[in-house]
Parts: sequence; structure tokens; C-alpha cells
Amino acid sequence: MSTLTISILTFCGVIVLGLLILRPVMGIYVDSYAVRLRPKKENEETAADKPKDSALLMLCRTIGELVLSIMPALADKRTVELLTQANYRTPQHLAIYVGIRSLVAGSILLMGCLGATSNPMVLILSVPGAVLGWLIPNFFLAGRVKTRQAQILRELPIIIDLMIVCAQAGLGLLMAVDKVSKEVGDSCPVLAKELEQLINDVKVFAKSVPHALREMGERCGVDELINMAAALIAAEAKGADISYPLQQQADALRDRLKRKKEEEAGKVPVKMVPVIMFFVMPLILAPMLGPAIVTIMTAIGPIMQQVK
Repeated sequence: MSTLTISILTFCGVIVLGLLILRPVMGIYVDSYAVRLRPKKENEETAADKPKDSALLMLCRTIGELVLSIMPALADKRTVELLTQANYRTPQHLAIYVGIRSLVAGSILLMGCLGATSNPMVLILSVPGAVLGWLIPNFFLAGRVKTRQAQILRELPIIIDLMIVCAQAGLGLLMAVDKVSKEVGDSCPVLAKELEQLINDVKVFAKSVPHALREMGERCGVDELINMAAALIAAEAKGADISYPLQQQADALRDRLKRKKEEEAGKVPVKMVPVIMFFVMPLILAPMLGPAIVTIMTAIGPIMQQVK
């Protein structure tokens, strides 16, 4: 094979490898560019994420449905609450989650049984490993919940300010919620979907406004959002202006966020101590003490040889 052919094949291979590596980045750019150009899709009837179509998820879903049919108690209140707060709210999500836990724990037990033929201790150790594999998905789910709640907490002051503006302009509660949910779809996507779900609960499912507000606070699990819902329910029951309780909630929320940032800033020096000790101090001490140590070792060397 000639050198030219090898060069062309190498160049094509490098190009293909680069495209494969940059595929996620290009996908994100194309999606963000398409969002700016394409018309907005019709709103979904629910704010929950839809399960993705993949063979692995279908396998987990099948295993989860089988396990839930045998042991329905696995769908306990805490698990359903975490899935709801993480925006995984359909029965398919519950089956996939139970299937993932069962698959991980079963795989560990299976490997333990296969390894027990040569060493019975492996089977004994596989039992706590299976328990750990059953519990590990809970940590990832709790992390997802915390991330989503932190995003809701960041978006909530913007939503409250816009609702105050709508209330002061003479709009009612539902009209203000509907107007805000349509305007903040790009800047506050999480709460925009929750507000759309609130509107659908009232208009489509014929739920009362207080009940829909309570459900919104419970499915998000954010105390500030629950307090705002309670204040709106009280104002709506009394027929009072909703701008005043919203203003109080906005002030209290910003005060809490300010105190939280001050606490995080106060923890920064403590967090910097390990970094300084392991990364900064060696760089400072090496040029300062290095020449002195070399000089001392050079001076002590002949004395040590004479002693020997």
C-alpha cells in the first residue's frame, strides 16, 4: 500500500474520530439553534418528563413491572415522593426505577453465586453488596431532587415578581399564572412547566385552585413554593389582593437566599485549607527550603562518611 493511500485513510480516520467526539457538542448547538428558529410546540398536559425509548430502559421497565406485580410494597410512599419531586411521575418511571434497582442487586447476587463455586466467602459478601446495589440508586435520585429543587429556588423570585406585576395590572390569580407561564418558558423552564400543569389541573381536570396549588407545592417539595401557595390560597379565600402576600414572600425569599450565600461565603476559607496545604504550600516551600536542604546535605555528607 502506497504512502498516499495510508495518509488519506489516516486523515479520514482522524476526521471520523473527531466527528464522533464532537457529536454531543454539535448536537447541543444544533438543538439550541433550532429552538431559536422553530415554532414553539404545543404544551404537554403534564409537566413530567417522558421516559426515553431505549432497549435498556425497556428491559428495566419489564423487570420493574414484574417485580412490582410480585411485591407491590416496593412502591412505598417515600419512593413515589422522591420520583415525583424529581419529575419522574408516571407509572413507567416507577417501573423503570424499581427495575434498575432489581437489575443491579440481582447482577451482584448472580456474580456472587458464580464466584461461590471456587470460594464460598464470595456468596456471603455478595449479600451486603446486593443490599448496597439496591440502595445506590436512591442517592442518584436524591441528587436529582436536590438539583431540581435548587433550580426551582433560583427561578421562584422571578416568577413572584412577574406575578406581582400581573396582579398590580388587574389580572386575577389564574390569569396571572397563565400569563407568567407563557412568558417565562425559556428563562424559567422548570417552574413554567409546573405553572402550566397548575392551569391544566384547574381547567382540564376541574380541580379547585387551592387543591391545585397544594399539589404543586407537594410535587415540587420546596418549602418556599409551599409557603407561596399557602399565602395565595389565604388571599384567594379572603378575596384580597394577591400582590401584597406575594411581595412578602419575595422579600422573605430574597432574604433567605442572601443569608444562604453569606453562609457559603463564610465556608470558603475553611474549604480552601486543604487546597492550600496540599497544592499551594509545597510550591512555596520547595524553592525556599530546597537550596538550604541541598546545602545542608552537602555539608553533612563528608562528616557522615568520616563517622562510618
